[in-house]
Amino acid sequence: MNGAGGNSTRLMFDDDDDFNNSTPLTSIMYSLATLTIVLLLFKIIYERWVTPLSQVPGKYLHSISSLPMRYNMLRGTLPQFLLSLHRQYGPVVRIAPQRVSVADVEMLRHILGSHVYRKTPSYDMPSVLEANTFSTRSAELSSERRRQMGPGFSHKHLLEMEDRINECGVLRLREVLDQEIKKDGVVRMQYNRVFSLIALDVIGILGFGKRFEALRSGGHELVGMLVRIRMFNYVTMAFPWFKKLPMLVGRRLLGTLYRLIDFALQAIEQRRKEGKGMVDLLQMMMDVGRTEGDRRMTMSDPQMVSETILHLIAGVDTTSAGLTWTLALLLEHREIMDRLVSEIRTVFPDLQTVVSFEDCRLRLPYLTAVINESLRIMSPTPGMLPRLAPAGGVRLGGYFLPAGTWICCSIGAVHLNPATFALPGVFDPERFLGEKGAATKHNLLAFSTGVRACLGRNLALVEMHVVLANLLKNYDLRSAICPSKPESSSANEYCGEVLSCISRRYMMTINPSNPDRDCQVLVYPRKPEEI
Repeated sequence: MNGAGGNSTRLMFDDDDDFNNSTPLTSIMYSLATLTIVLLLFKIIYERWVTPLSQVPGKYLHSISSLPMRYNMLRGTLPQFLLSLHRQYGPVVRIAPQRVSVADVEMLRHILGSHVYRKTPSYDMPSVLEANTFSTRSAELSSERRRQMGPGFSHKHLLEMEDRINECGVLRLREVLDQEIKKDGVVRMQYNRVFSLIALDVIGILGFGKRFEALRSGGHELVGMLVRIRMFNYVTMAFPWFKKLPMLVGRRLLGTLYRLIDFALQAIEQRRKEGKGMVDLLQMMMDVGRTEGDRRMTMSDPQMVSETILHLIAGVDTTSAGLTWTLALLLEHREIMDRLVSEIRTVFPDLQTVVSFEDCRLRLPYLTAVINESLRIMSPTPGMLPRLAPAGGVRLGGYFLPAGTWICCSIGAVHLNPATFALPGVFDPERFLGEKGAATKHNLLAFSTGVRACLGRNLALVEMHVVLANLLKNYDLRSAICPSKPESSSANEYCGEVLSCISRRYMMTINPSNPDRDCQVLVYPRKPEEI
């Protein structure tokens, strides 16, 4: 019994020892849990009732968490998310603890009009790429890049290059369509894809002097690569720490990015071997600062690589999206399509004539009005352009925003704000015509505005005008999809009833979610009696 009792005593002693040893750990865990709860409560109280941003209207959850905003970013429904909040709360609304969205045209002009409001860290490039014209947060570098790259996007230079633009876009499209029409009398065209291939061919010849012949071949590997890079860039704006991935995972998981880098490097090396060719964007970058009297800074190879990738992404995506939504709107509004076709064919009856951009600008005012209205209703980039509140903070719309607050400029919500455009959900090109047209156009911010406005704006407008003018001059178009009941998905709440049958997704630019289903058009030769 003594042995048993001794053993029992020892076991009891061991249990007590374990209990005594666990007490400090348990205390630490309780302390950490308590501290976490206290800090969480403090954050909730501070964000909801203490910070100056607590005065900005918005949903309670948005004031304490950025998850709803990031969730909508990843779903591709950010424009709808912002628009619904502005409709409910007004031109200034809180969308996350340290972020507000602004949908007032004059406020946006003020914010985007100078370098006082710097770009946010979300614009930073992945660590393997240098800052470029779009991404840089430096006012000095932004101004320098515009001095370096601006001449390549000037009206003067684009007019000199218009023959090449027409060759890659207008004439190549005519060639492809005529070949198919000879076979079957009609062509079923997936126009979102066709416009992407045209845009790639154009930026290929203007950017690198390369003939990709993407439209003639029916495709090009760069199109898919650029879509993946655009989506990667967008995700890294929602979750900026993803930009460290190139250092962590290397080429295997980010092969597309490295393939684009290799493409740009090869283009630079090939140009050096061949010597100077046509005056394209690549040659301009290589020549900048290297001639007598040119005080601009020279550009290194890594800097040229980053700019080249930007030219590819922006040159293809923005232009193709603009063309896609303009044609989609015309197909859904036959009376506007018929009036536009009549204007074009009355002024340019000859099938062989190539309508130039200057022709469009001077002689086709309704075409310009249609394009402007399309860019208003379906801006290629209707999401937010975030900027930082300057040192000392700023007062906007009666609310004080402390220094460092993210001010998100919502282009799409401005364009659909009744205070900016009457009947904003109606596709009405007439608003851009007549005496009031110039004032109306002043409020169109499809390509941003101010010191960081889109550098490629002129190129996009040239392509949109000449492609649409010549396509509608020579061919009759009919939608190849049956009108369908508007989907209940929130993806179509943006713009109300307009284009409600085409689902869409926002990833840097807004594009059809299912273009193979929704972007089909039947192309017929122009009726003989009209020629």
